[in-house]
Amino acid sequence: MLGLETIPLSEHEVEYPAMLEMHDASSLVSAAEAVQWRGKQPILQSSATAGETVGLQPLPEKQQPKDTIEQVILRRGSTRTFDKAASITLPQLGTIFESATRGLPADFLEPRGAQLNDLYLIVHSVQGLKPGAYFFRRKRNTLELLKERKFRAEAHHLGLEQELPADACVDIFFLVDLQRILERYGNRGYRAVQLEAGAIGGRIYLPAYAQGLGATGLTFFDDDVINFFSPHATGKAAIFLVAIGKVLTRKP
Repeated sequence: MLGLETIPLSEHEVEYPAMLEMHDASSLVSAAEAVQWRGKQPILQSSATAGETVGLQPLPEKQQPKDTIEQVILRRGSTRTFDKAASITLPQLGTIFESATRGLPADFLEPRGAQLNDLYLIVHSVQGLKPGAYFFRRKRNTLELLKERKFRAEAHHLGLEQELPADACVDIFFLVDLQRILERYGNRGYRAVQLEAGAIGGRIYLPAYAQGLGATGLTFFDDDVINFFSPHATGKAAIFLVAIGKVLTRKP
């Protein structure tokens, strides 16, 4: 241990009993529980397709960003202002999804490529995509159009009345069927969902910044998000939101 001197964040520690209880309830306390956890089957998406679909393809290799991962990490951040008048291309969005959804090496995700979180989008300004609400069908690498319209006002509301999700080119919402996950994984399933969402969200940030774009994670009105994407999202829960777009550079 380094034993470095630190400045306390508060005068005294505050404990929240409900959080401690949930942590205990979602912990693995024996080897048998760990074996059972790793033996769970992944959550499978429905194969039914309801609407018009658009395939996603990444940028051609010659147009792929050439910066190293270290260079991208150093300039990555959370965008504070998006250029509402700008747009991104469909291959740019395809590159982001190809990088973010290729699968995570985790003991609760078998076979490789399985995923707990479903990705829903509100597309505002992506060349080659109609404005509207979409569902990402991962196995087919396609976007399924749920409803077509401009939804900037709705995105503004869903993102806690913030300008960022309304000004972005596209908003990506992470939704899950918690009931099915808890039935299969127990209370620890909620930890897995959050862990996976954070990892995928981070993987969205990196290819966005590698392509000279911006990204930011946001909070939201949980129930309103589900209502917006329903009936397709009925019974699911909102976990995370990442907005992507071009950074608005303000003149000094």
